[in-house]
Amino acid sequence: MQRCVAERVIEQMCPLTCPFNPFNPDAPKAFDAIVGKGLAAASRWLEKTVGPSEWARRFDAMDRRFAPERDLPLIAYETQWTILDLALSNRAFPRVKEVLEDKEERSLRNDARLVFEKLARSKALFVQVTDANPSLPYYTVRNVFEPGEEYLYVDFGDQEPLERGALMFGRFLVHENCLYVIPGVFVGTADVLGGAIDAILEFLDTEPDQVNEALQRALPEVWNLCTSIQDERDGVGELGGGEEAGMPPEDPCRASFYLDADKHNAIEALKRHPFFSEVDPLEFGFDPLGETIFDIHVLPVSSPPVQPLEGEEDLQEPIDEEAQVVRVGSVYVGPEKMTITAMNGVEMELLKGLILELVAVSDS
Repeated sequence: MQRCVAERVIEQMCPLTCPFNPFNPDAPKAFDAIVGKGLAAASRWLEKTVGPSEWARRFDAMDRRFAPERDLPLIAYETQWTILDLALSNRAFPRVKEVLEDKEERSLRNDARLVFEKLARSKALFVQVTDANPSLPYYTVRNVFEPGEEYLYVDFGDQEPLERGALMFGRFLVHENCLYVIPGVFVGTADVLGGAIDAILEFLDTEPDQVNEALQRALPEVWNLCTSIQDERDGVGELGGGEEAGMPPEDPCRASFYLDADKHNAIEALKRHPFFSEVDPLEFGFDPLGETIFDIHVLPVSSPPVQPLEGEEDLQEPIDEEAQVVRVGSVYVGPEKMTITAMNGVEMELLKGLILELVAVSDS
């Protein structure tokens, strides 16, 4: 038993039928005790390791990407995944990677390492139920964007039963071709599949073979797209005048444009303006095929802050409580397209006016 606790799943090839394997479909208590509690503990460990201020900055940025949704566990899990992704790809937080990769490091026990490993390798997936498997504790699902890719979605009884054709989008833990949901998964009906696919592809604006990769870093935005389409189908809220039936309502807090200039020129123009701070910039140059993200901050009094690079000291003078910096939106710059998000419609109009002065774009 002692060896089981110290080495299960990571050091030992534990059969999925073992009652002490937390991924056993028939062992929900083991999953809750190890993975469920472990995800909460992971949040505390990461906050301590990266520092409270950096954790708060990351959490706040993720919170605003999910707005107006306020599912705090969902926001926390996606913040954790982002930090792990940055650390393990050598883009930030070297101490996190050092501890996770050092098996002799005693500050993390085996079960904690198990949770971190599964969270780091988790997948943002859009799946559809193809078989409900009555009387069994799992569903057969297919990856919507890779129809030949099938998984067993393990149901520990935490949600309403799913029917064949039901849709799910969210971040899933993966173990032996089984999926395990992280709380906050979107659940939709089969009749919105076509509209959801079209909206996701339009937003991601990438090649078909790159959709799954793009989903990994756009979960909040795609999650919001799916929920808005399902809400419209269910009659939640009212459609504005002039909108076609079956189409999602226009989002006053989001706008997209085609770049009329090279991506490099657009990025440099935004970097020169003090309101824009690049999120996780590359050490050298920029990614011409990926997406470059800027947060937009304003400071009602004095000038906007400049975010220090990871590892640098923040040399700025303390900001008066009455003049706290305010994040008002984000800009996502792709190879051919730029998307602006804002906290409300008024700020969107102001941001569009500012950005259109800086970057040459045309309506998408």
